[in-house]
Amino acid sequence: MSRIEAAVIPRIVMGTFDPETRWRDPDLAKLPAMPDKDRESIVLCMDELLFPFCGPDDILYTRCKIDQKLYEYLNGLGFTFRSRYHFDLNDEKRSLPEPDIFKQCMFSLASDNQQFEEILTHNETQLSPYAITADTEEYLRAKGSLGSLPDLETVKRVNSKFYSNRLLNRIGEKCYGTEVNSVVEVQAVGNTLLKRGAYLLKDPFGVSGKGNMLIENEAMQRRIAEHLDKQETRGLRSQFLLEPLLRKEIDFSSHWFIHKSGEREFISVQRMINQQQNYGGSIRADEALLLLLESAGYFDTIEKALRVLFEDGYHGFVCFDSMILENGDIVPIVEINARKSMGLINAYLDKGWKTYGHGGLLTFLSLGLPEGFTFGKLLDALHVSGLLFKGQGEYGIMPISSNTVMVNDILTSRRIAEGIQSHRGMPKGRLYISVVGRDDEHRNELIVSLRQVLADLSIKVYN
Repeated sequence: MSRIEAAVIPRIVMGTFDPETRWRDPDLAKLPAMPDKDRESIVLCMDELLFPFCGPDDILYTRCKIDQKLYEYLNGLGFTFRSRYHFDLNDEKRSLPEPDIFKQCMFSLASDNQQFEEILTHNETQLSPYAITADTEEYLRAKGSLGSLPDLETVKRVNSKFYSNRLLNRIGEKCYGTEVNSVVEVQAVGNTLLKRGAYLLKDPFGVSGKGNMLIENEAMQRRIAEHLDKQETRGLRSQFLLEPLLRKEIDFSSHWFIHKSGEREFISVQRMINQQQNYGGSIRADEALLLLLESAGYFDTIEKALRVLFEDGYHGFVCFDSMILENGDIVPIVEINARKSMGLINAYLDKGWKTYGHGGLLTFLSLGLPEGFTFGKLLDALHVSGLLFKGQGEYGIMPISSNTVMVNDILTSRRIAEGIQSHRGMPKGRLYISVVGRDDEHRNELIVSLRQVLADLSIKVYN
């Protein structure tokens, strides 16, 4: 598949999703969050979703072995790449990795993989990470020749919501956020905002569904303040961005690449399907939205922002989350993701359908898995139902990751077999898919049919 940068030297595509948790200062107070024991394992296996960035000579190095049937299916659609992995959880001859080992950053795991290191020693390669973290930088220092990437401190700075908030001021755009540095300031600024309506309390490195809270009244604000005050008493610092809840009509994102020379390359605008404050999916923006953004000067504004990012030392992929309000105003920068992103993954998936004139909706379903389920059973059921996308101008459902579905089920089964765990419950998984249809209505019909296939397999769907 085609890629942004010239593909002469084979590249290694790898990374760990949710890098915000690794960028975040551990001395900062945290907002309350519902614990989800299955979420972390799923997120750790999202690195499979990076396959659209690979060409035939490139290596996708993932935490867990991609299901062989899925790998062959993707190859058959033209997404050819070399697959390498760190853990094969289905290999019962090997004991399960300890949780602290399993959740290490991929770059730490790669350093410990002698077979993988031999590939690098005997071949000239470039590194294409999902995001740059401390582990990435340490890995690069050790290898020295895997391409030039921006330094960690720059990456952390430009990914902070404080940076994007200040950037709006620097380029002369309306700034909605107020930075606070203590629980006292949270309450003072929050009280002012509540007089006009609800507001969002944002962690500087909060991500979709985690680290952002909607504050609707003083009672809720008081409970959050008490939670933060306890942490300040223990020596932690409160640092948040407060923004009025804006009445939005459309969520979208624009995706760019800043070359080391400073040249800026446009990739895509993606309409985002959000469920309240949570990410729900991405789909390529239509011509009407692009023309609206062009006439409103959106791209001129983003060009200014890109120049500032480069002047501040950043180059590489960058995503601007943006929105159009109900009154027609455009908020050009809600936040900045200076890394690869879900919308960018969808843009690269769409490159595969370009010859057919298709565009896919990248989305996911949260699942509860019955005992005895395998990923192969899902692919077979989709094939039998006629829902499985086969390319060549057809429509359908394209599964794009296996371990996000299976990791908790496999871990649970292995732990029960090894006597570590006694109760199975209903392990959770997340099925990421590209829904390739004629239009929104047809894509919705395909998702309804998919839900029926899952129900027939005794799979519970939570969203």
